[in-house]
Amino acid sequence: MASSSQSVRLRNTPFVIKESSAQYERAVDSSLMQVSITGRKGKQVFLPDGRGVVEFVNCSYLGLDLHPRVIAASKAVDEEWGMNFCCARSRFSFEPQRLLEEELSALYRGRAITFPSTTTAHISLMPLLASGVLFEEGTAHRTCLIFDQFAHSSMAYLKPVLAAEATVETVPHNSFEDLRKQATAARARGEVPVYVADGIYSMGGLCPARELLDLAEELDLWLYIDDAHGLGIFGERGEGQLLSQIEGDIPERVILTYSLSKGFGAYGGGLLVQGEWREQLIRSYGQVYAFSAAQTFQAVYACRAVVELHEEGAIAPLQQTLRERVALFDELMGQSLPFSPIRMVPIGDEANALKAGEELLAEGYYASVVFFPIVRRKSAQLRLCIAANHTEDDIRGVAAALKRVQATYATPAAYATDGNGEGGK
Repeated sequence: MASSSQSVRLRNTPFVIKESSAQYERAVDSSLMQVSITGRKGKQVFLPDGRGVVEFVNCSYLGLDLHPRVIAASKAVDEEWGMNFCCARSRFSFEPQRLLEEELSALYRGRAITFPSTTTAHISLMPLLASGVLFEEGTAHRTCLIFDQFAHSSMAYLKPVLAAEATVETVPHNSFEDLRKQATAARARGEVPVYVADGIYSMGGLCPARELLDLAEELDLWLYIDDAHGLGIFGERGEGQLLSQIEGDIPERVILTYSLSKGFGAYGGGLLVQGEWREQLIRSYGQVYAFSAAQTFQAVYACRAVVELHEEGAIAPLQQTLRERVALFDELMGQSLPFSPIRMVPIGDEANALKAGEELLAEGYYASVVFFPIVRRKSAQLRLCIAANHTEDDIRGVAAALKRVQATYATPAAYATDGNGEGGK
């Protein structure tokens, strides 16, 4: 059930559309959103009018989506398997997918299940979590889901569904004081507290993983972490922002979701849990697993090629190059922030942010313009995804252009944010 301390109305779509439709229309008209690119050459993409621009929007942070072995693997589907097998995984999985899940289980030290996307992993897993059946085998417990304010939309979107079986609370971003209060109150009500957060937030910034793990141990707090942006770029095994802080297997109180499309460099999503009984429960009752098709054959073969690159140690130099590119960007922008491939440039006013994005595009660089409801009103920003296959010239060029547009369009209030997403939604 929804908490009495929060509004019963967990969504207000008409209001969101009313407040943001003008910005969306201008962004589309200015080729800043819903753009159909006509070609691609590395980090350069070609717009419908023929212009080539350097993009800072692709989340393949290590550039593995263009790795020759990954591309070759995706072409390996033959006449035996065909293009697709349209069947719910509760009926059939094909052998290469089973092998992929075993390889991911070994790589990340838990029980892995793959999905077509991270969002579909959430849809399968979070209602089971809310129902309280994943804490103890054969027993259901009352649950309190405590969302970080900036938890990704793909999780926050499910709040109305989750509130049918659990208490749903929201705490300020990375506020462990508020998290402690909510977790303690939940235990007093006889509920199992679960913190729902991101490993790397999509609008910049990190969860303080080590401190969070310590707090979870202290409070007997469960963690549900979406590490979509962290997998591949943190840890010797590419295990992500949270698991890189853990020795050995995934702890029982940690449930991880991840993307196979971003730093991992292929396509799909997945989850990681401890215990075969949890894995089997999800395979039997997870919504998408039970009623929808799996990853495509091509995606599975590409993922297995990426696993091989991880096992061979090929990602370490790419991780280092990515860190160097981010460090160069921060140096040029005059900022010092924790490592993340996502960087935010605060502007403030929505109309000014769109103008800044248009000028940046005219100078040959595409960055996402983000505004309400993605972030708070009057907190519009430019969002850049930095990758290992950006050149130093790409970084120097975009930083110079960003400084020009920020000097022209950013409002004084925008500088209250730190370029790390902390002024976000």
